[in-house]
Amino acid sequence: MMTKRQNVIMIMLVFLICLNSSCQTVKTLTFDSLRKELILFLVKNKDINNSEVEDYYSGKRQVSINGVQNDYHEGYLKDGIYSFYQTRTHSKVYFVIIEKSNFTILDLSNREGLDVAIKTTLDFCERREYCEEITNDYISRMIRLFYRKNKNPTVGTDTNCLYGVNSKKDLP
Repeated sequence: MMTKRQNVIMIMLVFLICLNSSCQTVKTLTFDSLRKELILFLVKNKDINNSEVEDYYSGKRQVSINGVQNDYHEGYLKDGIYSFYQTRTHSKVYFVIIEKSNFTILDLSNREGLDVAIKTTLDFCERREYCEEITNDYISRMIRLFYRKNKNPTVGTDTNCLYGVNSKKDLP
């Protein structure tokens, strides 16, 4: 059984915890703050060599971030889906979802990452209540990027279209 004094201390402690948590500021993401995180992802993914990292942080080399639907690329990040890539030839393209000042990188560099990215994007689009046309556009862009760009970055096209099945006439 708690004493009256212990009850008062407990209530004050709960009050201080609630006050502290409600006063925390939410960090607003900008293109520059996100760019630093994306550089770390590209280093981890071995798209940027350790020797190049300083060039990216100093601005000698760039990671471009663009809104997928409207090429939005300045100011504060709006909730939505963006593409990002290194500004050099034969670089892979990735997507990032911005939602409530948080970000989720969609790793489109391999088939497993594509599968996860499709599910994550479908979930995001449902939460945002995007219509089928917008959702379909995001998913089809991811699939196109994976096959045309990320699967064979030096070729720059889907090799299945060159050497595999590319005609619909014999399909059911």
